[in-house]
Amino acid sequence: MSQRFLVLTLAALLTVPAAQAAAPTPRTMSGVVLNSAGQPLVGAQVFAGSTLFFNSNSLAVSGQDGRYRAKVPPGSWYGGAQMTRSFQGETYTFDLIPNTVDPFAGSTGAIRNFQWKLTGPKPGGGFAGATVTVYTDFFDPQMLDIVPDIELILTPAGPLIDGSQGKTIRAKIRNTHEGMEGLQDIPLGIYTVTARHVPAGGAPQPLKIRLRNKGEFGPSVTSRFRRNGSAQLMEVEVSRR
Repeated sequence: MSQRFLVLTLAALLTVPAAQAAAPTPRTMSGVVLNSAGQPLVGAQVFAGSTLFFNSNSLAVSGQDGRYRAKVPPGSWYGGAQMTRSFQGETYTFDLIPNTVDPFAGSTGAIRNFQWKLTGPKPGGGFAGATVTVYTDFFDPQMLDIVPDIELILTPAGPLIDGSQGKTIRAKIRNTHEGMEGLQDIPLGIYTVTARHVPAGGAPQPLKIRLRNKGEFGPSVTSRFRRNGSAQLMEVEVSRR
């Protein structure tokens, strides 16, 4: 078997789930769930939720091929999906990203595909990635003046939650969608975090850092994110002392 033929065959197999889920079936929501690499995801909790009645759901679980089918009665419905993963002693719940958030009629059915994404915008607001919230040293109130010039450097301390290799992230902190200061939409993993004061036109100055209200300040801190509902959060505190 030639290498070219093998590559083409594998590519065709990866596109089979989406192609075969092209036509909706009446009174059925069906589709395929993929992981962050675009491969079938088994065990995702999929639901069709009523747009008219609270907590009225039809449930399904994705199989080995990533496919699922949920029966729905007549009415107006929307699709959603979640999955859980354990990582470094913590269990996280992720909202999966749908191919569309449009409601559909149960009488006609619908195709709703979902994917686990480590970053990117979520329907309805927010991001799929995790958030780092930054607090300044309580005993150095003048630090509030330099907040816009604080830069974080996040260096992966191992694979990300999906097994892929992360990349170093370097950025100045800014307002997050929760109304705090920090960085958002970070791929979930364990990171070594350092902080610097980077004033415009001036030389960068290292800051000390720790997890918020935990331990002593030091040159860096290595931590995972903690579960925060269906989001993930790391809280750090920076100091000039």
